[in-house]
Amino acid sequence: KQWYQRRVAITAGNGADNKTTYQCYQDDKAVNCTITTGENCFRARSDYAGNDEALKSGGCGTCAEKKLNTAECQDCKGNLCNVVDKKTTYQCHQGDEVANCTSNTEENCFRARTNYTGNEDKLTEGGCGTCTEANFNTSICEDCKGDLCNGADNKTTYQCYQDDKAVNCTSTTGENCFRARSDYAGNDEALKSGGCGTCAEKKLNTAECQDCK
Repeated sequence: KQWYQRRVAITAGNGADNKTTYQCYQDDKAVNCTITTGENCFRARSDYAGNDEALKSGGCGTCAEKKLNTAECQDCKGNLCNVVDKKTTYQCHQGDEVANCTSNTEENCFRARTNYTGNEDKLTEGGCGTCTEANFNTSICEDCKGDLCNGADNKTTYQCYQDDKAVNCTSTTGENCFRARSDYAGNDEALKSGGCGTCAEKKLNTAECQDCK
């Protein structure tokens, strides 16, 4: 009886017989919502890495109602349904860098298998997530679990000159450095600076660039 009286009071006040009151999470806090189309909440998809604060906050209603891109936003139905699973932050090796990663599931990294001889840069560099998430076949790619787990077993550390300063490099393919050829007269700053890796790895023209070991 008490619920019926409360329901009548709500509908009488706003004139919509089918309006319901429920809650959604917004900035990790439960907020009250009223709507006539169902108990809908929205939140950013788990792989969203953008800066749209309204999307990241989540809230009442659907992605379409909020004019948010459904490739980045997802709806759900039910009271407080848009709770965001706790994300973990960890790191994976990516090329010669260390990349920051976040996940709702596990601390997964990927890398190329040791017998891989192809030229797919994203695979040879490795990175955050699993092979499947990165769209690589597990015959050429392998996963691992844990912070910085995808360091190559045969990775070496050495130095190259970059802008006349010695910089630290790591590589699985040898101690390679690159620099502009002595007769280069162009304006490519990356080429003129020199650095770690080969001309091919840096996608530089070998008519203007030379490697050394």
